[in-house]
Amino acid sequence: MIYIIEGKGAMVNAKGEEKALKAGDFALVNPDEKHQYRNKGDQPFKMICGVPKEFE
Repeated sequence: MIYIIEGKGAMVNAKGEEKALKAGDFALVNPDEKHQYRNKGDQPFKMICGVPKEFE
């Protein structure tokens, strides 16, 4: 689970599709799901990422 604490960005899936994210949003990434994050603003894009121990 991801919680965005600052900025504007996007989560990008394996197909290259983007889901917009901004401060205050949550995003869920399933185990083994290929993804990346992109900063879409002119300020830092900061997040907190929580990964269950069994998926580390």
